[in-house]
Amino acid sequence: MKIGSNIEARGTTTLAMTPRLQQAIRLLQLSVSELSTYLNEQASENPLLIIECSDQSLASPQEGPQEFSIDSDDENPNENLQFEERDPTQQGCTQNPRLRSEQTLQEYLQLQLSLVANTSDEYHVGLALINCLNAYGYLEADEHEIADQLGVSHDLVEKMIIIMQKFDPIGIFSRNVEECLRIQLQEKNLLTPEMDQVLINIENILHNNPAALAKKCQLSVEVLQRCLSVLRQLSPRPSSGFLINIYNDNIIPDGFIQKTVDGVFVFELNVNTLPQVILNSPYYQELRGKLKKPDERQFLQAKFAHANWLMQALHQRLVTMQRVASAITDHQQEFFSKGLQGLKPLTLKAIADQLDIHESTVSRITTAKYISTPRGTYELKFFFSQSLTSISEDGEDVSVKSVQNAILNLVENELQVSPLSDEQLVAKLGEKGMLVARRTISKYRKILKIPSSQARRNYYTLGLRKA
Repeated sequence: MKIGSNIEARGTTTLAMTPRLQQAIRLLQLSVSELSTYLNEQASENPLLIIECSDQSLASPQEGPQEFSIDSDDENPNENLQFEERDPTQQGCTQNPRLRSEQTLQEYLQLQLSLVANTSDEYHVGLALINCLNAYGYLEADEHEIADQLGVSHDLVEKMIIIMQKFDPIGIFSRNVEECLRIQLQEKNLLTPEMDQVLINIENILHNNPAALAKKCQLSVEVLQRCLSVLRQLSPRPSSGFLINIYNDNIIPDGFIQKTVDGVFVFELNVNTLPQVILNSPYYQELRGKLKKPDERQFLQAKFAHANWLMQALHQRLVTMQRVASAITDHQQEFFSKGLQGLKPLTLKAIADQLDIHESTVSRITTAKYISTPRGTYELKFFFSQSLTSISEDGEDVSVKSVQNAILNLVENELQVSPLSDEQLVAKLGEKGMLVARRTISKYRKILKIPSSQARRNYYTLGLRKA
């Protein structure tokens, strides 16, 4: 055995992540509001920087509370049970008559809270509970966590939940559909033993036909139908009729999609929302003439160099966003004219290769960046999706999101007496030029929270369909 040591020289290529490079990368992924905060922090540390924000940079084009659309949220607490939407002006309707009021649900609840809270602890617990409501008016927080965070007893939190569940609209602060409907029935003095049995089995409605459900509830089919008729008069979404602040921060679009006279959609940066960074050169020259000590002059020179670098980095951020967003816009022309059915498959790599930049750069510059389009406001990430093979005449692949939207439209327009099976959905999509396997249909149904055809048939039979 030979034992010895060898010296071998190897060359490797690595990229040193300097502090400035790290900052430049961070700038790419900041949203407009985050960028404003970052620049203000930089200006507070650098006397040579002046940050000027236009009035529009502090406001959103969607300023104020946004009206929530029931069909726009995937986190539907009542995905398996839909109720009839009723005109709130009609007699017997439980929805709040203040439909489309400018007052938000949060403001309305805070007003009621101020009338019932007897101590500061009760008021602060109430505010915490209001902040834990989701878009449907359901409480999405653990009482113990709230108690720990506020340093109060669990009994006090539970007490405030019980008090605030009596607020208007009735059913607010419920933790699930059963509790929401139970509170409404109690308010109307309609919580009979029969109704109680139906509520206990409320999650089984989709998975049983009327006869099986009646047997499970130990009721006759006639009694069950009467109970369901009463339930359809209730509102499983307590927030219905109110404006709700969906986002913690207003969304400021980073750009707009405009249609030219030639019918082509183009991207334009929303420069009015961007903070203006100005180098205070006169002040720099003034200080430069006054400072005599080497360390002071070195400090000033470092601040001057950093200010110059920051302005260049911001310019590069805008150039990168313009290039990436324009490339996405060119690729998704049909989406802006046709909607989801025109959405084309697109990957980060495809844009990166087209622009000769790194894929991670595309990922960062499309994160938390929003554009206002004729179809609504979307995050740039939205326009990326995988592809499925197409059998259409043009031979182009189709976007996964387009397929999912097509499935949703087919189910929404299906005959109640004969819901479409997965095999039938495969055939229907094939007629549209979308080659999709049955197991893929099943997977997309689950993503879209669409029950099976048998479950939908039971659903329709029970009459629980949104009008």
